[in-house]
Amino acid sequence: MSDLPLHIEIANWSIILSTAVCFLLALGGQLWKHCTHALPPIPLFPGSSFPHFVAVFYTAFFTITFAMLSIKGAAPAPEATRAELVLSMLIQIALYVPILVVYFSLPRRELPVTPIWCKAGWVLLALFVIGACSILLEISGLNRWIVEQTNCPPQQDVVESILKGDRFEKAVICFMAVIVAPIAEECFFRGCIYNILKQCSTRWMAALASALLFSAIHASLPQFLPLFIFGLVQCVAYEKARSLWLPVVIHFTFNLGNILLLFIFPHLT
Repeated sequence: MSDLPLHIEIANWSIILSTAVCFLLALGGQLWKHCTHALPPIPLFPGSSFPHFVAVFYTAFFTITFAMLSIKGAAPAPEATRAELVLSMLIQIALYVPILVVYFSLPRRELPVTPIWCKAGWVLLALFVIGACSILLEISGLNRWIVEQTNCPPQQDVVESILKGDRFEKAVICFMAVIVAPIAEECFFRGCIYNILKQCSTRWMAALASALLFSAIHASLPQFLPLFIFGLVQCVAYEKARSLWLPVVIHFTFNLGNILLLFIFPHLT
């Protein structure tokens, strides 16, 4: 990776290190419990038709695969054709499907009914925290300093594609960002990664490690800290709701809002 630009090297190493942190945390936690003869944790997927070891194995496989794709995607690539764009979308969806099957095979739990105003309040609070952190980082000049020091793009490639792509490309990217990503990423990062790490450590260690991986996988240095904060907020929202639907709604609203802002105010990017 020495021949790559500095910002790509940093992005790639952040993906490698965050993936290693998650694996070491999971392995270390299991070894500690085995050596101390601690009681086994509650089943990761209680009542699921998916065997526990299959769920954990696929989560590990998906983590490595997704990390490798992110590392490859961080490097400069020629403009994709429509066929390549559709193929990339289908591959991503195919990789996500088993994760969705694992999570949605869980039996329905009887949870206390939460008033709609309370759910809406959590969504607004989460969006406010994420938005405030992003604004503070922009005002402080930290993002500008990162761009100047590493010569990295000031925004993610997906933003460039939405602004400069044709209608077909915009439609595919918007579908992936607004529909597929909120459901699939929340099932993976919060539903699987966070829950697995939580069994092997504490909630905060699991939240920090899963948020670190979530941020690194997006391979954008200016967005690294905002996405890390986003991952932490989503873990808190998941714990408060005891359901993934609240993080999914927050993720959907966040992505949709950003895309609408790109279309309405493209000059602000």
